[in-house]
Amino acid sequence: MIKWIGILLVFIVPLAVADPCVFQENELTAPRGATGGKPVEIEIEAYLIDLIEINDAKKSFLGDVFLRAEWTDRRLAHGGAIPCSVDSSQIWTPQLQLLNRRKVDRVNEPELVVAPDGRVRQVVRAYGDFSFQADLTDFPFDEQELHFALVAGQPVADVIIVARHDDIGIADSLSVSNWALRTAGSRSTQYYIAPVDRTLSRLDIVFKARRLTGFYTWQLLVPLFLVVMMTWTVFWLPLEFVAPRVGLVATSMLTLIAYRFSMASILPPIAYLTRLDKFMVASSMLVFGALAAAVAVAWLEGRGNPRSADRLNTASRVLAPTLFAAVFVWVFLL
Repeated sequence: MIKWIGILLVFIVPLAVADPCVFQENELTAPRGATGGKPVEIEIEAYLIDLIEINDAKKSFLGDVFLRAEWTDRRLAHGGAIPCSVDSSQIWTPQLQLLNRRKVDRVNEPELVVAPDGRVRQVVRAYGDFSFQADLTDFPFDEQELHFALVAGQPVADVIIVARHDDIGIADSLSVSNWALRTAGSRSTQYYIAPVDRTLSRLDIVFKARRLTGFYTWQLLVPLFLVVMMTWTVFWLPLEFVAPRVGLVATSMLTLIAYRFSMASILPPIAYLTRLDKFMVASSMLVFGALAAAVAVAWLEGRGNPRSADRLNTASRVLAPTLFAAVFVWVFLL
């Protein structure tokens, strides 16, 4: 925690107070001169200040992040006692970009300082929408991977982006509700751009977001349980009450359909079933089965076969809860 307080102070303190740099060389924008022809290693530090929202339907999240990039350029070593400021047009920079950004508002423009030994530090704070690939198979008991994807504007022969796990931090309190966040390190890969046949270095700064299920449990699952259990009461009504028995089950079916439509605004249109989808489909089938049983009982009673009607009605009292318990175990416990 103390480390990140120090890093934040470095982020927040304005760098404009540093004097402008004065270098001996004039040609400082060439990429390979920084390390004598070897790829420049860009070290990244990231601190997630706030996460405001995770939008499942749009597969995006709204975040506020500090990013600091550091690299060594021996040509920039100077005789000053303290770091000096420099404009990005004066020296070579890795031209870092956020690959998964949708809309980013920079709170402050990127700032560059150069230490006396030629160590360059670039700091930027970015606020905006970022995309992520959502896997909603276990919704609403799922965990999502959020990331900031950094790529360099130079080929991998010139630039490699790296980060250590300890260089990624997160604020103790975030604005997002119904989610618990933790850092998950970083992932270094390559990003190939086919139209220009260029391979770039890529670094994903990864966070794991675990959905808190309290809202979905009490606002969705518990009411659904009650709707399904409501259909069981038809098997305890007298057999001659045909209209109330059928009407009660039909009402339960319409309620489940209404729930399904309400879920359409929460999740994106996906081609696979989530855990909640499986539960709702299975529940709908059980409710339809209760409706079929109620109609069959009424039909048998009307055809003058009360013994068979009573047997089917009695068996349904046990079969309906048993099947529902099996559905619950299959969907949420397996």
